[in-house]
Amino acid sequence: MRIMIMGASGAGATTLGDYFVKNNDRFLHLDSDNYFWKKTEPLFQEARIDDERNSLFENDFYSHKDVVVTGSIFHWHTNYKFLFDLVVLLYIPQELRMQRLSEREISRYGDKILFDEKLNAKYKAFLVWAAEYDLEENTSSRSLRQQKQWLTEVQCATLFLDGDLTIKERFDILQNHIS
Repeated sequence: MRIMIMGASGAGATTLGDYFVKNNDRFLHLDSDNYFWKKTEPLFQEARIDDERNSLFENDFYSHKDVVVTGSIFHWHTNYKFLFDLVVLLYIPQELRMQRLSEREISRYGDKILFDEKLNAKYKAFLVWAAEYDLEENTSSRSLRQQKQWLTEVQCATLFLDGDLTIKERFDILQNHIS
């Protein structure tokens, strides 16, 4: 079975994917950030070129029968909408999501994110980008509108989980859906 879990940055897709795989050890977890971004120090500084990203992703994706993909790959390749047996879209209110993102980034980078000029500028730009997810008029990057549209185009079952559910509640819903 091939499952895609997506949503806004900070909605909990990676967390749910990790939890799901820990409780379903036959699945391989592929997080989109590991393919989109080159491994840099600090993290998330340099994106891969599209062909390299897609090649790495497809090699791992096709190497395993049961896969959970987390993050946002819906715009990487038009054929990706045909890869999955289930696509899950997570949504939490913007205010809560932005608070979680800010806390996550400060936890990830420490005080350096506040005082290093270059890192701070990237942090602020990231938060602006992440907040745009909820804007109806956002057409330049990942958005709720675009992801909901993708749900209507995929050729598989879909699930929309709306609200601040616990990881266990989300897992139980997903587990019941695939059982």
